[in-house]
Parts: sequence; C-alpha cells; structure tokens
Amino acid sequence: MNVPLHCDLDAEALARLAELDPTGQSRLLKRLLATFDKSLDRMVLQLEQARDAADAPAVHLVAHTLKSSSATVGAMALSRQCAMVEDLARQNRLAEAADGMRQLLLEAAAAREAVRCLAAKLETPAGAA
Repeated sequence: MNVPLHCDLDAEALARLAELDPTGQSRLLKRLLATFDKSLDRMVLQLEQARDAADAPAVHLVAHTLKSSSATVGAMALSRQCAMVEDLARQNRLAEAADGMRQLLLEAAAAREAVRCLAAKLETPAGAA
C-alpha cells in the first residue's frame, strides 16, 4: 500500500502503520485515523475538565494517553505538546502548564484537520484528483 501525501502528519509514522497492512486490504490506516478522530474530541474534553478541576493526576493521565495515540498517527507536534503538559502535571505544576495547555488545544485542532485530510485522501480512488 502506498502512503499518500501526509497532510502534515509524520511520514515515518504513517509508513510504519502502512507496513502493518501492506496491501491496504484491511484498511488499517483508515480505521486508525477514524478511531483517533473520534477519540480526540473526548480526550480534549477530559483534559479541559481535568484542567478546570485542577486535577493534576487526571491531566497527567489524559495527556499521556493523547501523547501516545497522536504519535501513533503521526501528529508529532501534538504528541510533543502532550509530553510537556504530562510532565508538568506529573509534578503537580498545573499553573505552569496553562500556556502549554492552550498550545495543546491548538495542536489538537491542527491534528484533527490533518487526520481528516488524510482520511479524505484515502477515500479518493486512485487516479482521481
């Protein structure tokens, strides 16, 4: 399976996923992108609720989960931002994480668009423009 243009997602991460489904027959990449897209809104909401409740352990847990899933689909900027917020939350330094949280939300929106862009490309039949 050829990996299409990456829509601002990490090409190496996408290539690793493509290797798991070389023929594309199981549509693994499309299914992973759809799962990430659906879970992103839920995780962002959980993160905002944890932040608003000043619940550092919950911020840490959600940021950790989102860090891993975003790296899997190649949303590396989001993954890096999650790592920073995760680290500060682990240290119970939520006030210091405020700017990082704002940036994380921006990166989440960008990742959502990139994932949807790639999903749309995967839906486009070969040869169609």
